[in-house]
Amino acid sequence: MFFPSRLRAIGAAVALCVGAPGLWAQTAAAPVLAQNPLIASVVAPAAAPNPAAPSAAQPPSWAQALDAAWARSAESAAAVAAAQSAGAEQAAARAWLPGAPVLEVGWRTDQFNRNAGARESELGVALPLWLPGQRLASAQQAEAAAAVAQAGASAQRLQLAHALLEAAAAVQQQQLALALRTAEVEAMRQLAADMQRLLAAGERARTDSLAAQAELLQAQALLQQERSELQSAELQWHSLTGLSAIPPLEALQAQAASGADPTTTLAQHPLLREALARSKWAQRQLALVERSRRAAPELQTRWVQQVEARGAAATQSLGLTLRIPLHSPAQHTPQLFAAQGAYAQAQARQQELERQLQAQWAQQHAALAGLQPQIAHAAERAGQLRERAALIEKSFRSGETALADWLRTRAAAAEAESALQALRLQQQIAQARLQLSLGNLP
Repeated sequence: MFFPSRLRAIGAAVALCVGAPGLWAQTAAAPVLAQNPLIASVVAPAAAPNPAAPSAAQPPSWAQALDAAWARSAESAAAVAAAQSAGAEQAAARAWLPGAPVLEVGWRTDQFNRNAGARESELGVALPLWLPGQRLASAQQAEAAAAVAQAGASAQRLQLAHALLEAAAAVQQQQLALALRTAEVEAMRQLAADMQRLLAAGERARTDSLAAQAELLQAQALLQQERSELQSAELQWHSLTGLSAIPPLEALQAQAASGADPTTTLAQHPLLREALARSKWAQRQLALVERSRRAAPELQTRWVQQVEARGAAATQSLGLTLRIPLHSPAQHTPQLFAAQGAYAQAQARQQELERQLQAQWAQQHAALAGLQPQIAHAAERAGQLRERAALIEKSFRSGETALADWLRTRAAAAEAESALQALRLQQQIAQARLQLSLGNLP
C-alpha cells in the first residue's frame, strides 16, 4: 500500500475526481454525488447538475421531527402524568374542605345487663376545616406545581432536541464520509482499468497495475465499513423519531446568527424557566407548611335519638362540636426546616444553572467564531494543493513522474478538500448547537 493513512486514501480518490474531469464524468457515482450538497464543492469542477433529475422528497421540519420524537418518548407520558397530577392538586385546593367528611353511626342498648328497654341511636358528621390562610396557600402551591409541570415538559423537549441534533449530525457526517468513499472506489476502479489497459499496451509496468488493484480492494473494503456506520447512524435517528428523512441543519441556524442579545434570550431558556418554577413551587410549599402549624380542625354535627325505658317516649337531640388540635412544635418544626432547605436548594440550583447556561453559550459561541478563520485557511490550502496536483498530473501523463508520486500529490490535495468539507459541516453543526444553547425550540 502506498498510504497507511485512511484519510490520505480517501483524499487520493477525491483528488482523482477533482483533477480529471473526464475521468469523473465516466464514473457511475457522479450524478448521485453531484446532488449531495455536502460534497458539491468537491465535485463541482467535474460534474454539472442535471436539470432533468427528479427533486428529492421534501424532508420534515425540525418541529415535525421533534413532535414525532416527543410522541415516542417516555418523557411525554411523564409530562402528561405531571400535568394531570397538578390539575388534581388545583381541584383539591379549590374544594370547600381540606379533606373528606367523616360519617359516624352509633347504637346502644341495655339488653345485655338490665334489659329495661333503654336504647340510643346516634348519627354524626365530622367536617375538616381549612386553617386561616391555608386554602389560599394550597391554591398557590397547586398553581406552582402546574407551572413546574409545564416548564418541565418544555425542558424535556429541549433535551430531546439536543439528542435529535446529535443524531442528525452523525448521519450527515457519515453521509459525507460515504460520498467521499464512493468517489474513491469509482476513481480507483477507473484507475485500475487504465493501468490494466496501459499494461496491455506495454506502456506501464505490472507493479503499477498491481498497486492500483490493491488500492481498489482497500477502498471497497472501507466502503462497506462506511455503509455500516451510516446505517447505524440512520437507525439511531429512526429509533428517536420514527422518520427516515432528516431536516436540514440550516433550519436551526437563522436565529443563532441573528445577533440577538444572549442575556435576554437565555432568560427564557426552558431549563432556567423550569428551575425558576421549581424555586417558586418550593417557596409556595414553605408558605403552605407555615400555614399548617396544626392539624385541621373539625366541625362535628351529631343527632341522637334516645329511649329511657321500654314504652317510654323517644327523645331527640342535636349537637354541634368544634375540635381544634393544638400546635405541636415537635411535629411541625422538622417539616418547616425541610421546606426551608428545599427552597434554599432550589434557589441555589437556579443561580448555578444560570451561570452554567451563560458559560455554555459563551463556549459554543467562541468555538463557532474560531471555525471561520479555520475554514478560510483550509480553503486557501485546498486551492493551492489542487493547483499543485494539476501540475503533477501533467508530469505523470507525460511519463516524467511515477505513479506513487502522483498519488501522493493528489492525496494531499484531496485530503485538504476533505478537511474543508468537514469543517464546513462542522460549522453548520456548531451553528445549530448554538441555536439550541439559547433555549430556542424548533
